[in-house]
Order: sequence, then C-alpha cells, then structure tokens
Amino acid sequence: MSRNKKEPAQKTTTRGEHSVKRFEEAFFVRLGQSPIEWLEAKIAAGSRIEDIKYLFEISAAEIARQNNCVPQPFDRYYSRYLKFKEVKPVAPKSVKVYNKLVRDKIPEIIEKSGKTCTIEMLTDEKYIAMLDAKLAEELAEYQESKSLEELADLLEVMGAVVKARGYTWDELTAVRKKKREERGGFEKRILLKEVYE
Repeated sequence: MSRNKKEPAQKTTTRGEHSVKRFEEAFFVRLGQSPIEWLEAKIAAGSRIEDIKYLFEISAAEIARQNNCVPQPFDRYYSRYLKFKEVKPVAPKSVKVYNKLVRDKIPEIIEKSGKTCTIEMLTDEKYIAMLDAKLAEELAEYQESKSLEELADLLEVMGAVVKARGYTWDELTAVRKKKREERGGFEKRILLKEVYE
C-alpha cells in the first residue's frame, strides 16, 4: 500500500541545540534563573554590562566544566534580552574610581547599600605596595583630623604591614621596647635644635 500523503517531518534536535539546552538547564539548576532572567536581574540592579559579561563568562565556564557541555556566549542572551525587552543598552551609572586598599567588609557594605562595585584580589607584591600607600594615606588623614579613630586606622594598617612582611606583632613590640630602653621615649618633650662638632 503506497502513501500519497507526505508525513509531516519530525523536528530533530541538532547536537548544537542539545548542548545549548543542556547548558541552560545546568545554568538554571546552579543559579535558580535562566540566563536571560539572571541577566535581567543584574541589569535591574544597576550593574555595568562589562561587569555582568565578566561574571557570566566565569559562571558559564564553571557550569560547562561541571556538566560536560559547551559554555554559551554572553551575547546570545544579551541580544535576546534586548530583542524581547525592546530596550536600549543600559547606560552605566555614575562611577567613582578609588583604586585603593580597603577593609575586608567594605564590598559587602557597598552591596548592602544597593550599589555595586568591582574588586581585585591582590598578589603578594601588589598587596604590600598598596599597604605602604595605605599607611601613608592613614597618616595623612590623622595629620588632618588628629582623631583617635584615625589613629586606630593607622594601627590597623600597621598590623597588616607587620603580618604581610612576615613579622609578628610581638616582634614589633620587642623592637619598640628595645629602642625605648636604649634611646628613651618622647615623654620629656625634647626638641633638638643644634649639635656642635
């Protein structure tokens, strides 16, 4: 019995489509949102597109590695987002550049205030250089305000410098005590004006 009617062609899933689907399912399991939902939430929070792209690429690589699939490009979802939302790319909000060493909880405090920030984890060499700069900054702030709070900040940075350079606070205290015994402190308020040969 011959068939005169053509049967409808069944839609086949290509290998590439399968990989995209697998990636998107793994993305959802990992982050609780589809890539477009995740992207939309980041944009709504005011994050810069460059920062969102960087985070996406890191997450995508990790998700792909753990789930044996191909990481999908950021532009695939960003172009879909723009098309479906019919919006122009979000202009970045005003940015204040700091490029300075800050206390460990500062990024968390910034995020809680509703803002976003970019950070970098420093190498040992760069960390010590930034600590030295921070020491000068805190000293300048104390010189300006003469406040106990600025003295406390100066002490905190000194503690970090001691540790970063491989010393201990006890060693620093011992050296301070030895110099005090040999040369005295500053209680007598002596101003040395001249020395004659």
